[in-house]
Amino acid sequence: MWKRRRYATRSTRLYRRGGVAIPERHTRRGDEHLRLLNKQATGSAFFVTQVVYDLNAAKNLISDYHYECRTRGTVPVPFIFTFSVCGSLKTLDFMRWLGVDVPRWIENDLKHAADPLEASYHQALVAATELIGFCRSLGMPFGINVESVSIRRVEIDASVRLAAELRTRLIG
Repeated sequence: MWKRRRYATRSTRLYRRGGVAIPERHTRRGDEHLRLLNKQATGSAFFVTQVVYDLNAAKNLISDYHYECRTRGTVPVPFIFTFSVCGSLKTLDFMRWLGVDVPRWIENDLKHAADPLEASYHQALVAATELIGFCRSLGMPFGINVESVSIRRVEIDASVRLAAELRTRLIG
């Protein structure tokens, strides 16, 4: 018992704790930035978003969080924005099941695209690039996470390609 407690105490000092940010909840309720500030006050050192498909929701959350931090004299913590590609309607349904809100216009583009994977890749690249510029303009600390929610090899490869392209945009 004593060793477990001692180990747990050590591990909390070694690792930084993060929280989850949900831009779509901010759209619905308008208070996600306040929830994040409460999490930050209790020790969250960064926030990770669910997969971003609604760019406006993410920008609204970042903007409200940034200006509330400024009002309170609080230093903002980094946001890590998650992006993923969607190569099929089955993957789209799975992402919805995970709780990702996909705007109807993106769903329509994917449904009617000759190559839904390439359309999704392009949409994610444009959204991430715009979010990078927005965060830089505000001076908000941020990072990018690219993941594949699918086990299909083509979607995994597209995610790797997206990560490589975004890496060059982050460095340059």
